[in-house]
Amino acid sequence: MAAEGEERVNLANVIEGHPAGSVALIDGDCTLTYGELRDAVAQRRRHLRQLGVVVGSVVTVAAGNEVSFAVSALAVLGLGAIVMPVNPLSPPPEVQLRIDLVQSKLLLIGAVGAALLEHDFGATSIDTTVALPEGLPDDLPDDPGVVDQSPGATAFYMLTSGVSGDPKVAVLTHANLAWIHEALDGNPEPMSAADVTLGCLPFAHIFGLNVVLLASLRAGSSIVLQRRFDIDESLRLVREHRITMLTAAPPMWQRWAKADGPDDSLATVRHAASGAAALPLGVFEAVRDRYGLEIAQGYGLTETSPIVTLGRGHPVRPSSVGKVLEGVEVALVDGNGVPVDIGDEGEVVVRSPGVFQGYLDDAEMTDSVLTVDGWFWTGDVGIFDEDGYLYLVDRIKDVVIVSGFNVFPAEVETVLMSHPDVTGAIVTGTADERTGEMVVAHIAGTVDEADLRAHVERNLSRHKCPREYHFLDELPIAPNGKPIRRALRS
Repeated sequence: MAAEGEERVNLANVIEGHPAGSVALIDGDCTLTYGELRDAVAQRRRHLRQLGVVVGSVVTVAAGNEVSFAVSALAVLGLGAIVMPVNPLSPPPEVQLRIDLVQSKLLLIGAVGAALLEHDFGATSIDTTVALPEGLPDDLPDDPGVVDQSPGATAFYMLTSGVSGDPKVAVLTHANLAWIHEALDGNPEPMSAADVTLGCLPFAHIFGLNVVLLASLRAGSSIVLQRRFDIDESLRLVREHRITMLTAAPPMWQRWAKADGPDDSLATVRHAASGAAALPLGVFEAVRDRYGLEIAQGYGLTETSPIVTLGRGHPVRPSSVGKVLEGVEVALVDGNGVPVDIGDEGEVVVRSPGVFQGYLDDAEMTDSVLTVDGWFWTGDVGIFDEDGYLYLVDRIKDVVIVSGFNVFPAEVETVLMSHPDVTGAIVTGTADERTGEMVVAHIAGTVDEADLRAHVERNLSRHKCPREYHFLDELPIAPNGKPIRRALRS
């Protein structure tokens, strides 16, 4: 609850103040105006209150880019509770691990995650599992309304990685995410109520959640939802709904560049953006040459809510991730924390109102990346040019980025090592034309490859499963017991 005299902040209010008849969400044959969306969220708030959700409760939402995700997330936030989004296509054991990390009591499952309904989550902290959407009970309590929240109150738990590459839960507040929306308003090319956005980036990812879904709703824009990305369907949606804002990950842009269909498919797009991973120059050129669009890159992390730099509003430089967002401080420093000269490589450190509060229940990891005066050490290496454009050149962290999603080597290694015939496992990444990077497993042991692949596929999402397996007599391990990944990278 907000203290007396303190600013009232609740992300649930992003849908307030827009004309009731304006279109908010389009999900297949379902179209919701802002008035209808507000009513649906109020109904869901009443239902969640009946289920025992109160200020500080943690609610896991396993839904795709569907109306039920938006309605449920906004309702949870409105009650002062915390949303933990998970990939609805994740295998049940993976979802169970996420639930255990945050001690969630309630799991909401959308249509895309319907297969999860067959799993018994009784061994976790979960007390209740609810399929969305479902008919609401007739005996709902009165709508409690939107709870006044302190700006520092937690809004989302988002899965991310620490410098070690292990899965971590980033704690993001209402103020963290709302500040990004305010900063975007100051961009020379802000989003407006006249815009139509394609919601093809997963809302369980901070990029799709805050830059696409919540920022669009705050602007009063319309969002066309694509539950699962399909190349031909996405282009059809752009043409049919006259999409003006198209934000995607590099593999999506690569597939659009080569897709069947007319070359004017993206004619209504006024702003094309890419993020989550580096955009290959060849993809930039292919999209420009075919569709006449120059893709503006941006850069951000879950821990920064996520935007650090933005290409929108500036002349595009194809290899750059743009300029620092107004209100963000960025420094490039050497290993001793000393700023480097323009044109020299340095680790990217960031300070802004969007920087997260830390990793849940992990003070040691938090202290290793977040200084007492608010600087977040990203683990990424970059270069500034004379005009203030940032170029990313390397990653210190071991994360493998597959189709814009972070894959944590330690998480994959844990699953590999759980096979009884595996005695050692080191996971790395390598370049892949289709997905940007792919996961590679280096294995010691007597395990059969087909048996190991099946074991991994039962326990990990498809994008986390190694595409290549290399079986070695001995794995490179440092004296401190840590894997020497660089010795195995191709």
